[in-house]
Amino acid sequence: MFKIHETTNTLKSYLEMDVFNEDTKKRVKGADIVLLPNFGIKEGVDRTFQPDTVAFYKYSIATIGNEAKIELFENKGEEKILALHSFDIWIPLMSIGSSILLPFTINLVSSYVYEKMKGRPNDEPTVHFNLMVENKEKGKSKHLSYKGSVDGFKESFKKLDVNKLWEDE
Repeated sequence: MFKIHETTNTLKSYLEMDVFNEDTKKRVKGADIVLLPNFGIKEGVDRTFQPDTVAFYKYSIATIGNEAKIELFENKGEEKILALHSFDIWIPLMSIGSSILLPFTINLVSSYVYEKMKGRPNDEPTVHFNLMVENKEKGKSKHLSYKGSVDGFKESFKKLDVNKLWEDE
């Protein structure tokens, strides 16, 4: 299922949090794609990343090279990753500062999902994906989410017209 809705969350709201140190904030400010932790998912843990975060982060760095800068929004040494025992694919919550990066980001995630499915043709995992896209000129943000089949992932985003993402405002 693919959904788009407005959100008040922006990268700025994360940058204003006291739990992140200045080094972390500085690294993130220069990034094109930011992988964000989720808050309040597990009792006793204030923030954590989705299970595929480290693998996706490493894959992204190896794949995109110098085309875009990707950063993990967490203080060094404080990274916590959820452990789930299924083959579902959990892409980390992401933030991009421009809808121009949307097709690039979707292709990156699609490639990662494709690689993850190699050698597992009979598995039917659910892909979980959440992305915040900011329009800095308008000071607004959209939250795009997908939860569904591997085959439906890329198809859902093909229907999205980047040029019309902000038209309803």
